[in-house]
Amino acid sequence: MTDRAPLHATGPFERYRAELALGAHWYLAALRAAGAWTLRSEIVRQRRLVYLIDGQALDLLLVVERLVAAGGGAARAELDRLLFTGEPPILLTESEFRDALGPDSYSAYLTYFYGVTVEEALHCAVELEAAKSHALDASASLGIHERIYGRSLGELLAAYAEERGDNPPSRLAWPAYKSFIYWLFRLRVRTSVAPRVASDTRKALDLLRRLRGPEGGSPDPLRPQADAGPENIPTAANVIDLERPV
Repeated sequence: MTDRAPLHATGPFERYRAELALGAHWYLAALRAAGAWTLRSEIVRQRRLVYLIDGQALDLLLVVERLVAAGGGAARAELDRLLFTGEPPILLTESEFRDALGPDSYSAYLTYFYGVTVEEALHCAVELEAAKSHALDASASLGIHERIYGRSLGELLAAYAEERGDNPPSRLAWPAYKSFIYWLFRLRVRTSVAPRVASDTRKALDLLRRLRGPEGGSPDPLRPQADAGPENIPTAANVIDLERPV
């Protein structure tokens, strides 16, 4: 480990370059710089980048990609493995990962992990269950959204749009899709009984573990030693809004 960047390097891009200058590995430098991240979104080369979903869920890999694009320092192969497979170039313990991000960005990252990554995995897990269900099962005709949320995809999209004062979308761009998934997560946590929330989340986490290979372990490759479980799901009480840090 190297010394941290000087305190005057407060902006994330400044911090990233300062960490590199001090000899930090680019991944560790990016995590530390992400600890100062508060930008919700921006347009870069005609691409809309949404880093903070609803100001709460931090898309850490997108932030790392942006920092490296601006400041360099990363080996292309290492960056590609991180972005496309989630494999970090160096392994950090859970405490090292948390300390590098800092408490607010770490909390926002967990919000993204459970609110987007795990929620998507739940859709896949339920779809696999549905494919194995018997044609005479009472739920055989239900879609995955009806199975999880009790409403069809069209009904959910309409409710999502109404909450935001928009018309129901006919299609979702990638940033809007992730926002919708996060909205579905919050809906599930808000409207389902606690045992059902825990059961569904455990189902998604188990699928993520299986996808990592026979060795299993943590469902989050960025935190290979983490004991991720339903009890760690962010709630309204511990979700931090990075746009309005406390």
